[in-house]
Amino acid sequence: MSSPGARIDAVSILVGVSVTIVFGLLLTRVGQLQMAPGDQLAEHVQLRESGRTLAAPRGALLDRRGRPLALTRFAYQTVVDPTVLPDPPDEAIVRLAEALGESPGAIGGRLLDRMILNDERRAVRAGLGADAELDVEAPGIVELVQRKFGFGAPPAAARVSGTASNEDQQPAAPALVRYVPVGDAVEVEVAERVRSLGIPGVWLERRPVREYPGGDGVAAIVGKVGYADRSIELAGLLGAERALDGAMQGRGGRLRYVRDARGRPLWVERGEWTDPTPGEPVRLSIDVEIQRIAVEELTRGVEDADAAGGRIVVVDPATGEILAMADIYREIENLAEFPWLVRDPEHDRDGAKAYLKPHGDLAPDPRDRPRYRFLKEDPGRLIHPSLGRNRCVEDVYEPGSTMKSLIWSRAYELGVLPADEIVKTGGKHWRTPYGRRITDVYPKDDLSWDEVLLHSSNIGMAQLAERLTHEQMRQALIDVGFGRSTGTKLPGETAGLVTPPGRWNKYTQTSVSMGYEVGVTPVQMARAFCAIARPGAMGGTLPELRLTAVGEDEREGVVGGPVVIERVFKPETAAHVRAVLAGVASNMDDRLMRRFADEGEPTYTMFGKSGTSEVALPTPADHKRPPGFNGYLKNQHQSSFLAGAPLENTRLVVLAVIDDPGPTLVRNRQHYGSWVAGPVVRRVMERGLRYLGVPGDIEREAVASN
Repeated sequence: MSSPGARIDAVSILVGVSVTIVFGLLLTRVGQLQMAPGDQLAEHVQLRESGRTLAAPRGALLDRRGRPLALTRFAYQTVVDPTVLPDPPDEAIVRLAEALGESPGAIGGRLLDRMILNDERRAVRAGLGADAELDVEAPGIVELVQRKFGFGAPPAAARVSGTASNEDQQPAAPALVRYVPVGDAVEVEVAERVRSLGIPGVWLERRPVREYPGGDGVAAIVGKVGYADRSIELAGLLGAERALDGAMQGRGGRLRYVRDARGRPLWVERGEWTDPTPGEPVRLSIDVEIQRIAVEELTRGVEDADAAGGRIVVVDPATGEILAMADIYREIENLAEFPWLVRDPEHDRDGAKAYLKPHGDLAPDPRDRPRYRFLKEDPGRLIHPSLGRNRCVEDVYEPGSTMKSLIWSRAYELGVLPADEIVKTGGKHWRTPYGRRITDVYPKDDLSWDEVLLHSSNIGMAQLAERLTHEQMRQALIDVGFGRSTGTKLPGETAGLVTPPGRWNKYTQTSVSMGYEVGVTPVQMARAFCAIARPGAMGGTLPELRLTAVGEDEREGVVGGPVVIERVFKPETAAHVRAVLAGVASNMDDRLMRRFADEGEPTYTMFGKSGTSEVALPTPADHKRPPGFNGYLKNQHQSSFLAGAPLENTRLVVLAVIDDPGPTLVRNRQHYGSWVAGPVVRRVMERGLRYLGVPGDIEREAVASN
């Protein structure tokens, strides 16, 4: 007979063996399920592991001297799950609004809209027999990631409701709204106040926020960022932020973690956490001080001219860097809407189109017509300067006489302007061989070819056009960059308008020589003038405009790449034209000194050309011109001045365009480019060159004292 101790040992061994066998079977089954799960389990096994992308800080935008224009910092976004808020939510909403410094009405309205939507969806879910909502637990590991890096998606349990359906089941039940951002992103102090409230269903996400210390003066150039397609990364939407988006984007990190069956985080495996890599800084070509000067002087010029707006571009001709670019509107009271005939399809009869006259008739005599609104509406800039259209790259204008310097240069290059020839301009009026009447503002009987450019003679330029073939004239436009992008890569940049060969005729030939029948943007015109402005062996070459700084690679944020050039004139041609245009700028300076008694004397020898053109008004779709309208507003103009300085070593090219100088100036014949745009260019040139430390090149005799 066995002893009790022996029986206990036998039972223990039996139990141990049994347990071992059971655990062995369980482990074998677990291994089998993990290695080769059945179809029903496969989907659920995959859901046990989740991943999150960790946002990378976006690279900074700097000006050419390293001053910040756009920076990224991290802040906290308050997010609410309306299904977990206390019921009723009134007290929670008021407490949350106070902590955020927001209006209870604004936050409450946003949340109540979602709560009403959820009630509607619950009714649909009930009709479909959808499962109950998943519980919301504390985010655990995910909250840790949010606090360190931030990302745009809440914990999985806070976003998933209901179950997916197979093809043979009912349609999927609509998910409840459980993710509602409220208020602006806030600093850590405010975030701690929100967290301390302990309101169920309220949590904080750490996310990147873009700041713009460069201010409104550069907002239209810098642009904006936003979140696209549920991305957690900031993406460029406008301006340089969009044009240079790839260079500033960082590389997002990655987190993978294991969840339980209810979606709650459990742990992170070793090696499943990858830190994000911040984006690289980018240094723009813009100089915030030159930009400030340009905005100030353009604003003054627009006010002085009682104009509807203005544009300005400042370029370094040696490198093609855009140092400043501004575009302003000015509100003018009582502007009339142009009396287009507007299509009315409802009244079409027998194939004939019907048109209405919503704004009345066009007065036959241009002197009796009101001042019309012609600048395109831009509601975006009323919201924020960065949302406005950049008219320096998007809107074309007819450059008028500023074009003459480029056409004259091509004719001089081709050898059709003998230095000793006297041009018979015949006074104020002259007719082309095909009968078109040409008028000069400042009539002369006889002019040399240099004087044709110096005095901006339309008659002389019309005779010059007769010496070029149509192909030569059109190619002159193409060679200086019209009809194609300048290389800025700014969103919305237009290629401009050059008449195609099939439509080029003798009328076009004459018009183009005077700066009509060609549409250019300010950046195109400034770039073309660089071919004249570049000194030495680079004279006559065309740079590709840049929005990024050129410099040594060790400077933070400098984007590499060669300075691209194209030769369009010989250096000798550029030097000769600069000398002639110095006389044009000198005449403008004399007029400026007479008009403004407190204007200081020029420090730098400037060379330039003025331009004045009637406003071309293209016919919109489904509209028709009123009788007596030839496409131009007779009493409204776009006046410009384009110049470089100093004469022998040009550092700046400046173009100012004044849109629609006031009626008083037009009546007094003071609306021309040399009157309204010339002073703007001279002031920007003087202040900009002094800021750059460029020595003056105008020597003045000292006045001896007794």
